[in-house]
Amino acid sequence: MKMNDNTIRLSIDRIEEDKAVCISDSGETVIIPISSVTGDLSDGKIIVECENGVYSVDEDETERRRKAVFELSESLFDE
Repeated sequence: MKMNDNTIRLSIDRIEEDKAVCISDSGETVIIPISSVTGDLSDGKIIVECENGVYSVDEDETERRRKAVFELSESLFDE
């Protein structure tokens, strides 16, 4: 999924009933109705707004961030 620099990315913190509780890159909590999100939803996935309040899971960004966190944790515990 190609994004521009102004794309707002949200990380799914948790799923509560019919809502995804998300955290923005700036740390703001954003609550999105699950019905507004396409893709495989789960904690830690990254979603982006496509248009008109519809969001989509960004699998590439999710994987990139998971790798970055893994590499960081490896470097912290390898010492």
